[in-house]
Amino acid sequence: MNVLMLCSRFPLEVGNGYLTNDLADAMVAEGVQVAVSCVDWGAPYSAPTHNAITENGVQVCATSPVAVRGFGSLTEKTTKWLLSPRRAASSARRAFRNHNFDLVIGFSPSVTIARQLSWAMKSFEARSYLVQWDFFPFHQRSLGLIPNGPIFEFARQREEALMRKFDTIGCMSPKNVDYLNARYQLRPEQGVEVLPIWSNVAIPGPIDRNVVRKRYGLPLDRPVAVFGGQITEGRGIEDMLSAAEFLRQAGSDIAMLFVGEGRQSSLVKAAAERDDSNVLYRPRIARDEYLKLLTAADVGLIATVRDVDVPTFPSKVTDYFRAGVPVVASVETSTDFGEFLADHDAGLHVAAGNTGALANAIEKLATDRALSKRFAEAGRACLRSVFDVRLAARQILNSGTRGETGKCAFFSDS
Repeated sequence: MNVLMLCSRFPLEVGNGYLTNDLADAMVAEGVQVAVSCVDWGAPYSAPTHNAITENGVQVCATSPVAVRGFGSLTEKTTKWLLSPRRAASSARRAFRNHNFDLVIGFSPSVTIARQLSWAMKSFEARSYLVQWDFFPFHQRSLGLIPNGPIFEFARQREEALMRKFDTIGCMSPKNVDYLNARYQLRPEQGVEVLPIWSNVAIPGPIDRNVVRKRYGLPLDRPVAVFGGQITEGRGIEDMLSAAEFLRQAGSDIAMLFVGEGRQSSLVKAAAERDDSNVLYRPRIARDEYLKLLTAADVGLIATVRDVDVPTFPSKVTDYFRAGVPVVASVETSTDFGEFLADHDAGLHVAAGNTGALANAIEKLATDRALSKRFAEAGRACLRSVFDVRLAARQILNSGTRGETGKCAFFSDS
């Protein structure tokens, strides 16, 4: 089988892979030929197209974004989303002109791959599968990133039209499936199924915690709670900083470590620079190094924002599970992520916005070694039974070839 993946992130640096890399490698291990058309949103505008073949034989055509600049941020963002996929489609057409694909896999938001998708569906008689991670533009509207009104409605209609092109859509959780069916008008014959977020399930090798902590300038004699990922809107950064202040005023010796970059990095840096601060900040590091850093932490933090109706399912939980770090999650009431943690006995969860409850949950896991060990062991078992990338690869590859939609052990009694 020949597979074409259309995505907006596919790192090529060794040791710095992403979910898309893991999926491509898992499919190669199943005997599949994989090609990738990627818009590298982090690359400089209009940088040359980069064609490469990974060590596992995945052929990658990576293009940089383009945009109309100088007329305000809204114009720049809008034209970036509209023009970049067009450039990517042109590059992919040249790179894969002698290919024939049996399956096309897209990643949400669909507007980021619109032109590549149109080209692929016109060029190949292939099945298609959408990995639905981002409910664009509903989530962006709830965070204030897209205004309500004509702009939102245009974006919604555009996204819906593209989603309707796929044969099958995979959502991260049952509540994600419900949200999809309630907010978008799909074709009756489209398949919709639960496709859990995935991960390489290989456990990092043993490390010396003190060595790792010294390498990153972390305290050797204090518990460390870590948040890793994009430091931007929708990640509950303000709530975690408030919880850190709650712990500081309560006299707790827990250090709150933030690892990553984003539009709200300045908030974390400012908190870390205050006198007697218990907040630490480290810039983004390569994925393999990040996993080592996690194994030297005591608690893994997940946070979203209150009053959001989109049911998020944070992917960073799989890295915490791999590293054997117990999880504390502060999540919106609309998600089933907290229920998932409780059902698998894999962490604590509180309602987003309740920073006192978040601080108390962090303190509990950082000091209750027996509970921490139990959650860490359960998390790794959950990683193998639900989030193994090999399960996701097989489910996607088999989509449309069976009489029923895919199933997974999402809840322990399923």
